[in-house]
Amino acid sequence: MGWIRTAAASGVLVILLALGRSDSAPTPSPTTAALELLGTHPLSISEPSDLAIDESGRKLWTVTNNPARVYQLDRGGNVVKTLNYVGQDLEGIAYDATDRTLWVAEENRREVIHLDLNGDVLSRHLLDLTGDKNSGLEGICLDARGRIVLLNEKRPGLFIELGPDHAIATQRRLDFAQDYSGLTYDRRKGCFWIVSDQSRSLYLWSKDKGVIGTYPLSFPKAEGIALDEAANLIYIVSDSENSLYVYRNPLGSDSGSR
Repeated sequence: MGWIRTAAASGVLVILLALGRSDSAPTPSPTTAALELLGTHPLSISEPSDLAIDESGRKLWTVTNNPARVYQLDRGGNVVKTLNYVGQDLEGIAYDATDRTLWVAEENRREVIHLDLNGDVLSRHLLDLTGDKNSGLEGICLDARGRIVLLNEKRPGLFIELGPDHAIATQRRLDFAQDYSGLTYDRRKGCFWIVSDQSRSLYLWSKDKGVIGTYPLSFPKAEGIALDEAANLIYIVSDSENSLYVYRNPLGSDSGSR
């Protein structure tokens, strides 16, 4: 009977070895790294809530809550122009290079407004969203196909895509940060950069893979982000610090310059 016990033991060993193997490699953990700060610029406006940049990399736009206005800035954070639009609770802004216009997000109203570069209203689009008034729409940007993408701040955190009719086409829950304050699209990576005020971090996030990288921020209330791909620069504004922070894009090539 000894050969039976030996065979049984061998079978158990084979099963254990098989259980220890996997047909696919484990999913790598997201990277965590520090950002290289290149400069900090104080702003003369209060409570900046988002950021956008044009295709030249020379013009920035931001929105504020107090008062609820839209401003054009230069790369040093200086106000170049105050636009005509007067909002209620502005939290997001995006630049549309296809027609050189702006899109802004009103948090309490759950509304997206299309503006020209003077701040005159071209159209308004009310979204079918519910929830706490102060936990609504935050960041806004355009993806590679020119579709409008938004964030719902929290309760729940949402990644929202609008259709051609500017109604909600898709939405998915986000759960990697305490809240979601601003986003921009990275065309070279096919991913989104998302900032979180409460988690004090910048995330590189993909619809397919989730969080790819996490970059802690050294200041509170990060509310908006803009990406200059040609110059490999990341701009972030802080609501509480009233400052514009300039970082080197950690994933950009060394050849980028303006």
